Amino acid sequence: MEKQAEKIMRFSKVIYVLLKIAFIVLIVAGSLQALSLLLSLLNLNTEIVTIAGVEMEAPLLFKLGETKLYLPMAWESNFDIMGTRSLFEIGFEDLMLTVFTIIGLGFGKSVFSLLRENGSPFRDDVVKSLKKLAIALLCMGVVAGLTSFFAAGIVWVLCLIFDYGRSLQNERDTTL
Repeated sequence: MEKQAEKIMRFSKVIYVLLKIAFIVLIVAGSLQALSLLLSLLNLNTEIVTIAGVEMEAPLLFKLGETKLYLPMAWESNFDIMGTRSLFEIGFEDLMLTVFTIIGLGFGKSVFSLLRENGSPFRDDVVKSLKKLAIALLCMGVVAGLTSFFAAGIVWVLCLIFDYGRSLQNERDTTL
């Protein structure tokens, strides 16, 4: 039994680090999305610019001498620089999805942090964190669609399984 707990702790440490990296990346991306959305809502002066052979109207953020800084991706919703969809082509729904994803990653980090410390998934705090994760996935489903609803259902079933395991663990511990 101790070997299993050790394996869970090791695996949870790896997943926790990956979730932490994803969490930080999404916070940076979400901040850029929020800034981009805010700037696109402002009434900025525009000029015609050519980027990657595409001529477009872009907002002028500031001008210093002959140096000009434009914000093409936030302004033009269908702008596709070099054939790739930009992270900054966003609307309010995209920003909300990023926020709910960050919240979900935070709860996921919490679950794996608890597993990393103890190794046993059959504890009250793990079950509570899983419930919070399922609720965050439900909120994501409102914005993202069916996949997040299915993921929330799967996490909720896991939560019920771990809760049942917790009650069996408590019963076993009190019997001994």
